[in-house]
Amino acid sequence: MNNIDNLLGNNNIIYVTNDPERSLGLEKITKHFYTLCIDDSYILNFLNNFYSLKKNFPNIDIFRNSNKLLQEESVKQYLSSIKNPSFMFFKIAPNIEIELKNKKILNTHSDLNRKYENKIMISNIFKDIVPPTKIINLKIDTYNSISNFLGKEFVIQFSRGQSGNTTFFIDNKDQFEKLQEKYPLRIAKAVKKISGEYFTINGVITENDILIGNLSKQITGIKELTAFKGGTVGNEWITGLTIKQKDMFIDKMQYIGKKMKNDGYRGMFGADFVFDSQNIFLIEVNARENASIPTYTKIQINENILPFKLIHILDFLKISYKIDSTKINNQIYEDYNYRQIIIRNIQSHPVKANTFLNGVYSSNLDKIREGYDIDSLKNNDYLILTSYSNVNPNIEISKIQSKSSIDNNFINQTLIKLLQNPGEDNIIL
Repeated sequence: MNNIDNLLGNNNIIYVTNDPERSLGLEKITKHFYTLCIDDSYILNFLNNFYSLKKNFPNIDIFRNSNKLLQEESVKQYLSSIKNPSFMFFKIAPNIEIELKNKKILNTHSDLNRKYENKIMISNIFKDIVPPTKIINLKIDTYNSISNFLGKEFVIQFSRGQSGNTTFFIDNKDQFEKLQEKYPLRIAKAVKKISGEYFTINGVITENDILIGNLSKQITGIKELTAFKGGTVGNEWITGLTIKQKDMFIDKMQYIGKKMKNDGYRGMFGADFVFDSQNIFLIEVNARENASIPTYTKIQINENILPFKLIHILDFLKISYKIDSTKINNQIYEDYNYRQIIIRNIQSHPVKANTFLNGVYSSNLDKIREGYDIDSLKNNDYLILTSYSNVNPNIEISKIQSKSSIDNNFINQTLIKLLQNPGEDNIIL
């Protein structure tokens, strides 16, 4: 990975995002990667190539819209100083494609993103690998008509959502009828409830390959960390699965990747599965990079594997590069000793936590040193990254990363410190 700057040549990549943490991964291995963000952040103390709207204009009324960010005059001036820019987004949207119609965008078209992230549509596209499913109309269908097909306990999902906010676990008739009252006009999918563990896999589809990364075990539904029973609040890259079990996941990911590739999809993608120890079922597809990619990119670099984020960029820029696809696809057989916990805003209104909690800490929550990524960690350290911004409901307030286990005691200590001396008008966890 020593010749990346030579590979990129005169190409400069602008990663556009609300939160600069989303852009992390490649900033240490190339000078051609830039972060363009809305938020101010502790992370910016460690970056060389960035522009933060909030950092430059502290009193600005903040917004959460990448397209609006691109229209700011100060941003246009900043971008004019960067030669031959290409633009990359966590999630592409039609208005961004219009705004940058004469620029290079390193994302698959928004139509494909919307198609594969529609939770109802994927039940038809990947009907062979999803749990038993029934498409329902909440105005017409009854609890009995659904439970007769799926059993007394099932899960309802709307077509779109984030971090579990449109996933509802139905255990009885009363819960279902309350959901009907709240969303009487919704078309949704009802899915048989599968008892098992949840996993995420990252992948990247290139012109020549479908590359599969490591499995991470999802941590979900901890009520102190998310308001939603199905909400993801962390990952751990130690899975405890056998080679045979991992082979089953490879088969599913290759099946998904081939369908998407044949449809014209290119770039990073991910999928979430539930595994009941015998069978693997697809839960959802992310037709974009997974939220865990910033951390996973660092893991790949540390393991001397060409990271998916860089492969994605090179493929979109049509830059030739050598790749050991066998070595990359064999990643799945390795378990890596990394974990992260995400603390979300569980209130129904924006919150702001204490921002002093950033850096590397001991198990007693004493600050050891500054640092912003897993490279800063030793075996028994904890990295904490806390947002400087007001955080909307169900959005990440703080993140804990470690090379060892993250026990409940440390999480509780962190929660308490996030709440201390919050200041006027701060509503907290």
